[in-house]
Amino acid sequence: MKKKPMGAGPGSGGGGGKPGPGKKGRKKKRPPKRVKKKKVVKQQQPNIENTGMESLYLKELIDSEKIVVVVLVNGEQLRGYVRYYDRNIFSIGPADGGPKIFIHKSGVRYLYEE
Repeated sequence: MKKKPMGAGPGSGGGGGKPGPGKKGRKKKRPPKRVKKKKVVKQQQPNIENTGMESLYLKELIDSEKIVVVVLVNGEQLRGYVRYYDRNIFSIGPADGGPKIFIHKSGVRYLYEE
């Protein structure tokens, strides 16, 4: 392959910064602009923990001082009234006057009112 000297011949594209014949006035074609897609925001389904209904129910039990039966995961039943609740635990004051008990919500199968 032979090297051409710079500026030798028409359209060689070398030297001087001047466009060769046939390139005069041409611009690079740009690709069309991309249109950004709008993000679709879906409404999240309320999680059982985010509805606030659990805390509302426990608050109602505290205010009315209703006796409840708490059935634990291992099958044991505790009878008393709800004294305190939190995100992860609640406290039962036994109906028979025994010591107050803190129970993790993860250890509770269900509870019901008497």
